[in-house]
Amino acid sequence: MKTAISWASALACAFSLNAQITAVLTRFPARSPEIEIRNNSTVSLTAFAITMAPVAKGSPNSSPLLVYVDTAVDTDRLVSHGLNTAMPLLPNQVYSVPVPTRFRGSAREEDLYEPPIVTAGVFADGTTTGDPALLARLIVRRSNMVQAVELARDMLSDAGSHNVPRGQLIGEFQRMADSVNHWYLPPEQKVGRTLYQSIVEKLMNLPELQPGSPFPPTDFVERETALLNRQRTTLLNSQPGLADRGRIRR
Repeated sequence: MKTAISWASALACAFSLNAQITAVLTRFPARSPEIEIRNNSTVSLTAFAITMAPVAKGSPNSSPLLVYVDTAVDTDRLVSHGLNTAMPLLPNQVYSVPVPTRFRGSAREEDLYEPPIVTAGVFADGTTTGDPALLARLIVRRSNMVQAVELARDMLSDAGSHNVPRGQLIGEFQRMADSVNHWYLPPEQKVGRTLYQSIVEKLMNLPELQPGSPFPPTDFVERETALLNRQRTTLLNSQPGLADRGRIRR
């Protein structure tokens, strides 16, 4: 039986018996700590965000721990770390998120982040819980993902009708990925990077075509644009609606 020491999140709802979700920081003797998110509601949890402040707040390279897990975003990791659970998280289930640490010397482990743990969550019926500002950021992230999906779809469709050379198209998607990979951008604005990189990999893995054959192949364009359209529909139909982020912050 594993030994663990737990700290409850300082978020007010985490101490309430009626809290819809709780966040607990758990330490283990032989591995890095984890944040355990428990769904205490009677409805499945479809998305959540958690954040913790850095220990070294004055360091120029320090930034908060910020994790998003959202079933509306295809590129998110939806399977729990170390547990046999996945999103959407059913009532009374737990989703575990590893918390990075660092070692100094031979075996001294140091925390990079410290409580309180701030949380926000979205349930399958569209209701929400937790910090309003963090919840608004989660919705903004969905909006940015819609933009990335639409841009990727339009780029592929346009390339399919103009027979763009393989190297040129790969370069265009790689530049899109690089354009959102800057330290000064908030994490919500970087959400499309994984999507662009996945398309780069797919384009690189396409088999060599006969000279004169259109690139990208028509069946590839049709398959990928259909997938992107499904992602777009999922995001646009997600609850709360993308237009509600201003109301959430108030």
